[in-house]
Amino acid sequence: MMLQMSSSNTLIQAMVPDHLRGRVMALYSMMFMGMAPFGAFFGGATADRLGAPMAVRLGSIACLGGAAWFGVRLPKVRVEARRLIIAQGMVGGEPAQEMTSE
Repeated sequence: MMLQMSSSNTLIQAMVPDHLRGRVMALYSMMFMGMAPFGAFFGGATADRLGAPMAVRLGSIACLGGAAWFGVRLPKVRVEARRLIIAQGMVGGEPAQEMTSE
């Protein structure tokens, strides 16, 4: 989880133009932190109505489905992420204009 969080944060900050970075990070933080209570509510409601084992099963099916969907879309996401990072002038973590060819 920590690897995913730090990777997501790094990629978002590398891909977003400087003048939009604060807004995008605010939206990212709101979605990441703000949606957790809704997930907990729906998980608890499902467990209350269908039982905890069924809620876990449904949650695992949803996670596997999301992982499969993400896996199918990953090649397109990689191309777009690479394009955005290059557009920002970031290559290997350094601005492209400061790199030297020594």
